[in-house]
Amino acid sequence: MLIKYKNLPLLSKICIIIFTLTLATSSIIMLTFIGYYSRSSSERLLRNAQTVTSNAVNTLEVNFKDILEHFVRTCGTEEFAADIKTMNQPSSSYVVVERLMQNELSDLARCNYMVHSSMMIKGDGSAAYTMYKNPMQRTLEDFIALDELAAVKGITCLPQRSSPFHSSVPVIPILFPVTVNAADYAEVKLDGTAPDLYIAILLDCSKLKSSLDSANVKQSRSVFYLLTQDGIPLNIGTGWEIPQVYDRGSTKGLITSLVSGNQKFLVSINSDSYLILGKLNHLRLVLLNYVERESIQTIFGNTGMMLIFVLLVVVCILLLLSILMTRYVTRPAKRLTEIIRQIERDEYKERQDFATSDEMGQLCTAINTMYDTIQQQMVRIKQEESEKRMTEIKMLTEQINPHFLYNTLECIQSEVIRGESQTAASMIQYLAEYLRIGLSYGADLITASNELRHANAYIKLMNQRFRQSIIFMYQLSPRLNEKLILKTILQPLVENSIKHGFGIDAPGIPISVPTIEVNFSEEGERLVIEVADNGCGFDVKAAEGIMYATDPEETHRHVGLHNIYHRLISYYGKENVDVVLNSIPYYRSTITIKIPLMDQKKIS
Repeated sequence: MLIKYKNLPLLSKICIIIFTLTLATSSIIMLTFIGYYSRSSSERLLRNAQTVTSNAVNTLEVNFKDILEHFVRTCGTEEFAADIKTMNQPSSSYVVVERLMQNELSDLARCNYMVHSSMMIKGDGSAAYTMYKNPMQRTLEDFIALDELAAVKGITCLPQRSSPFHSSVPVIPILFPVTVNAADYAEVKLDGTAPDLYIAILLDCSKLKSSLDSANVKQSRSVFYLLTQDGIPLNIGTGWEIPQVYDRGSTKGLITSLVSGNQKFLVSINSDSYLILGKLNHLRLVLLNYVERESIQTIFGNTGMMLIFVLLVVVCILLLLSILMTRYVTRPAKRLTEIIRQIERDEYKERQDFATSDEMGQLCTAINTMYDTIQQQMVRIKQEESEKRMTEIKMLTEQINPHFLYNTLECIQSEVIRGESQTAASMIQYLAEYLRIGLSYGADLITASNELRHANAYIKLMNQRFRQSIIFMYQLSPRLNEKLILKTILQPLVENSIKHGFGIDAPGIPISVPTIEVNFSEEGERLVIEVADNGCGFDVKAAEGIMYATDPEETHRHVGLHNIYHRLISYYGKENVDVVLNSIPYYRSTITIKIPLMDQKKIS
């Protein structure tokens, strides 16, 4: 076979080699593609499942926290403690006690949209008190057994069962064992002894399931199960069946690891599924998210055979083309490719010409001409780009948002029409100061104190326009008062805090006491500027992407942060500028800028 191959014509050898290489390469690509796609699909499914679990845990914790806060506000009063004492008096009748408890029962039943109803059970289990509009349809023993009451220690969730008021509604009872302490206040007993009263808040399982499903923004194939920290499932019923993969022993081990550790979530990867467990601290529960993994058939379906067929067709076409291209195209193209690579590496020093005048020869002549043109244009483009960049920076520095100016003038006009002359005069004064400092007679640098005044004038105008009371605080030592910085650095950052952080004049969540803080300090030979707010925060990675972006469309949509960063590096040099972003939503989000210290002496 080897001797026969050696005697074949050269073109046949080339065709065989190309066919073999193409077939091997296609097979490797196909297998690699299948493996990579399967792996990436599994990773994406796991990431989505983790995100969905996090959303669901956060949703439940917010609602459970709301229920607990309402419970404390409703039952943590002296009046309620007095009602409990009245209940325990032998002379008190059932009717009197039930009437005393109506306000608290009504408040607890309306404390959250997931709450179906509420009831109170005497400490010895002898009587149950409900709202007048929700009388019990069956006995207390049919709803909660006495041994379940006796096992309650602290706030306890019981497994799913039918509502005692509407048997068609599945509910999960949350029991609060309450007793009156020595200070005549109601408190939750944690030692397991018999309390004076059990307060039961009944969660509607249908609304609980809807709440969990609404947290599934990734549309992941997730099924949620609510478990106690002992591994006992609470929400078993229609649409909640535990799958065969659930094993109480192994799941309890995972729950024990989750509860005993500091982590919020725990992931268990099985051959055919993922189990993601999230810890709910408020009620000592665990949320189990069961996600079935996709099989190869599910991922590819019937496209596998189609992919193989397409690859075979491609191999045949490549074989035919290789016969035609090898003789007339491949060698001249290889030579031209080497010329282009030399141009790319800037190593094309000696011009090369083809002896022929066919298309390849003409292409070589065109490449040489193009190379000469590119060399000339590169010099001109570099010069033009440098000038264009400096002009753009100058324009961005000097520009005033026309919408802000128009809206401010319209607001001033409205104040004048309403006869609020003092307010209008103040706004005119702040606008004049804003424009005067912002223009600065064309100067690029202004003092740190003027930069603060510029930001303060902007905040005062926004407060007047939107009837806000944004608190503006700053720290600037006398030593740094006259230090020079590139102008209009603070105003775009303050504008971002107001619009996006506080939800003013743009979509967002309003903040009750919006506060902006600017601190100037020095660190060796560098000036440190920190801008902080207590707004809704931002995605640090997304903000860094905007700041370092080079895509024109992205930079036009997010001018502020991108503009500040590029003006700073253009003026001070990239190696002399550091920008650090940090965000803790609704607590403190900061942008810290470090630039060289500059004063009048250095400038002069």
